[in-house]
Amino acid sequence: MGQALRVAVLLMLLLLLDQLVACQTLDIPPPTPSQGGGGGGSRQTDLDRILKALQEGKEQKPQKFEQLKKLLYIEPFTTKEYSNKLGLGLDFKGNMTLNRTQGFVVQAYVVNSNPIEIRRAIYLRLEALMPGENAFSQVNSIPQIIQVNEYQESKDGLNFTYRAFPELTSFRDLRKVGTVVLRLKATDGQYTWTSKNLTLNVTNSPPVLSNQSIVAPNPTRYNDPITYVANVTDANGDAVNVTLHILDDTGSERSNATQMVTSGQSVNFIASQYGFFNKGDAGKNFTYYYSFGDGINVSVTGIQKGPQLKKSTAIWVGRPKVTPEDQNQYWWQGYNFSLEMKNQEPEDAQVQVSLYLDTKAHPWRAIASQNVILSGSPRTVFFLVKPFDVLDANQSFRYKFEYSEYDQNQKDYIEQDAQAPLSAKLVRYDTISTLSLGNVAAILLLAFVLGLLLERRFYR
Repeated sequence: MGQALRVAVLLMLLLLLDQLVACQTLDIPPPTPSQGGGGGGSRQTDLDRILKALQEGKEQKPQKFEQLKKLLYIEPFTTKEYSNKLGLGLDFKGNMTLNRTQGFVVQAYVVNSNPIEIRRAIYLRLEALMPGENAFSQVNSIPQIIQVNEYQESKDGLNFTYRAFPELTSFRDLRKVGTVVLRLKATDGQYTWTSKNLTLNVTNSPPVLSNQSIVAPNPTRYNDPITYVANVTDANGDAVNVTLHILDDTGSERSNATQMVTSGQSVNFIASQYGFFNKGDAGKNFTYYYSFGDGINVSVTGIQKGPQLKKSTAIWVGRPKVTPEDQNQYWWQGYNFSLEMKNQEPEDAQVQVSLYLDTKAHPWRAIASQNVILSGSPRTVFFLVKPFDVLDANQSFRYKFEYSEYDQNQKDYIEQDAQAPLSAKLVRYDTISTLSLGNVAAILLLAFVLGLLLERRFYR
């Protein structure tokens, strides 16, 4: 209505100007001067006289009046009232059951029936009801804004648009899985709309523990290097908490330790670092199991056997010694390596003792091994061997005894340097000696006899 009034006033003014030009005999009296002394001006327009002049112009120049009407004609614009109905929905493509780390795209679908002239900006908010929660929370902290000109027109004449929400592309950060409900809320500042709920079922891939084992010597002593090993994988790439539980022979938990690893790594629990065992555990059998989780799923393995700790024997060792067959220490001679040992506990104990030699040509070569019975009285354990070859001539050497129990120094070996290097002599006999001359004579005699036989055979 306001626009029509403005058009009518404009039309009247134009007609008035036309009449002033075309009708010279028409005399419009000037307006009555204002008698007031204010700031409204010295003259006022008399609307009645203007209307009268327009009517007279219409009668005297009807053709001109019609031309002006056509020139100033504006097609009437009519529109319906502002519609407070808004089509609002969530567009989600794919399976409604999805893994927590699976990516997706969720979009708002909006249909606005209002023409562009009277549309209003729409503010969109995505809300989510997470597993275990009692109220919806807003996903996008800053609402999406749909401006009045950001719509497309469908073949059916609908004004529609889509809006994606980059704030929600997966549920990776969920710490609890289950049902997730999504919905949209929209407002134009006056009206508010809410979409239908979109329900998703979010799952989690629990971590997997495999290849459980114990790495330890056999037999195993309480103070041996004992390592519990297991591989960890998690399809979602989560960090995994792994706890090792040690059980005693009654099945009661006596200790535990925890490590955090990522998928593809292994856990390594070294018993000595965590103080799992002590001397009092010697001779006992233990079991273990793992509990592990990614913050969502927690799993427990079955109970595994191990370790079975060997009964501890405290031995004393000392006086390592090597005695050559000849003081010249030739490489081809025999050598007696000896060691004094005894059991520090009253009962007898069987101990395995091994001899190793270290030369430049043969670093730490195993020479011999034997089992001995140790009592409370010292005994000498010896190895009478010929351990060298010609490559060891003129070389110094070290020797080592290893034993299957720990000694008074909490070691399972003792090393010693030889007092003198081996002789530099390479051959066993002198160049000029009875034996060497005899060998040469025997060779010459053999050659002479063979010569005679050949001569008699072929030159008769």
